[in-house]
Amino acid sequence: MKRNLAGLVMVFVGAAVVQLATSGTYLRYVKPGMRWMLLAAGVILIVLAVVDVLVGTRTKDHHEHGLPRAAWLLLIPVFALLVVDPPALGADAAQRQSPVAAKPVKPQGNAFWQTEHGYGPQTLAVRDYAVWAVWEKETMKGHSFRLTGFVTPAKNGVWYVTRIGLTCCVADGTAFMVEARGRTAPPKNQWVTVTGKWAEPTRRVDGDVAALTVESVEPVSAPVNPYE
Repeated sequence: MKRNLAGLVMVFVGAAVVQLATSGTYLRYVKPGMRWMLLAAGVILIVLAVVDVLVGTRTKDHHEHGLPRAAWLLLIPVFALLVVDPPALGADAAQRQSPVAAKPVKPQGNAFWQTEHGYGPQTLAVRDYAVWAVWEKETMKGHSFRLTGFVTPAKNGVWYVTRIGLTCCVADGTAFMVEARGRTAPPKNQWVTVTGKWAEPTRRVDGDVAALTVESVEPVSAPVNPYE
């Protein structure tokens, strides 16, 4: 019986992982490319649990020492994942980081954003603009850009358009921030699409921060995948 309970715990854990992967909630934790790994892990846990219970039943194993109490604790985060819709990392996480973007390893030049549509407002990822507005200034000057991210307020009325970039999962999330000039800050964590022109970066002791002279601010819904 206790072996069956242990198997039930594994089934719940596996089911929670599968539910995360199939519902899209996994995007709150990891990059899209890891979906198949989560699905595989969840299915394997369920299969192993079922096989373990069947083998135990057939061999009539009565030499069990009971289910460790710690195993039941696994059900707490499992049920939490199934019931609670966790928020993505937002302004609170970003405020704990510096808005200075690191220098890219390889220069990319202006081809990374110029398209056949010419030099009208170019839609860029916030992480791209945050880096290239500082390190590729000559290719950005005089041009307009469109960025989508959430609002991160700072001191003295300063605010940033922000996106969290992931290398693997939220544990290594890095905030990419662009200072929005010329408009009053919308509410904290509000998702917005801003359009404006490249502006001279703000100088700080720890480095320069990308900036945009904002011409329009449009509140938008959070994207399905909030990370870049």
